[in-house]
Amino acid sequence: MALWPYIWRHPGMLLAALVALVASAAAMLTVPVAVRRMIDLGFSGADGVFMDKYFAMLIVIGLVLAVASAGRMYAVNWLGERVVADLRAQVFRHLAMLGPAFYETTHSGEVMSRLTADTTQIKGAAGSALSQALRNLIMLVGALVMMFVTSPTLSALALAAIPAIVFPLLAYGRAVRRLSRAAQDRLADASAYAADNLGAVRAMAAFGQEAAVSGRFAAAVERAFTAARARLLARAGLTAIAIFLVVASIVGVLWFGSRLVISGDMTGGRLGQFILYAVFAAGAMAELAEVWGELAQAAGAAERLMELLAARPRVRDPVSPKRMPLPPLGTVEFRDAQFAYPARPGVSALNGVSF
Repeated sequence: MALWPYIWRHPGMLLAALVALVASAAAMLTVPVAVRRMIDLGFSGADGVFMDKYFAMLIVIGLVLAVASAGRMYAVNWLGERVVADLRAQVFRHLAMLGPAFYETTHSGEVMSRLTADTTQIKGAAGSALSQALRNLIMLVGALVMMFVTSPTLSALALAAIPAIVFPLLAYGRAVRRLSRAAQDRLADASAYAADNLGAVRAMAAFGQEAAVSGRFAAAVERAFTAARARLLARAGLTAIAIFLVVASIVGVLWFGSRLVISGDMTGGRLGQFILYAVFAAGAMAELAEVWGELAQAAGAAERLMELLAARPRVRDPVSPKRMPLPPLGTVEFRDAQFAYPARPGVSALNGVSF
């Protein structure tokens, strides 16, 4: 991802965020084990002291989860704000060095859209969306491992359904990324048109073009809405398919697990533990499907910003400039000078000028 160089600039906060992520996920993954032992040993034996210990342990787990979640929220949002601040500063510094020729062919409104709207979208991804993706990935891996520890048979059945869930995520993720980029481009077009015409509002009023300009801007906004609607439909379809496949797989696995309990091959507490881990894994997959769409949108915005950073000025300073004599000596002469603006390369502003 293009944002990693900006994130790696702050290793301390990144480490704090990762530690908090792992701690919160680990705290959640210990709950099903405690629940299984309460069901199999506590309820069946009616041991009050034993039950008190396990409920106290759940309180401690809740405290660890709360502290780790608060630390994760602060660290990842700090990273998001810091990354966007660094990115905005670098993009603006680069834009200031591109020179007038770049802005002859690029609307300033489009540049402003990338500098504001795109970076805002990236802030959400570098902050909350990325942390949610990492947390749910840890939860998914941890839950799958504990599912195999709890019951390899049921886990094998659940694992067989994963490809049917993951492949649609990957396919839809690429589609959402393309549609997100198209939506951002249409929004940038509308912003550029508005900036150009509001900057020349006196000329627009002088020629009585208010209604015509407003109509064209409304059409540009409508095109942006149409592109955004296509992106939303793709994300909604991704979420619906992922949730249905996850729920269907859980129902099938639980049906088989109930048969194992009836036959005596599994205790009720162990089945409860497996159900909780399966719910954790399913929830993580569902949230990954949602977050994947947000990350795909942010990837499209990052690509647009990287295009700005990849632009190079047409006039560059010499690598080894020659020092001018003091005081300056010599004369300046133009011989058959030719010049055309970048926006109109076929129309010469100067042709054969000598002086």
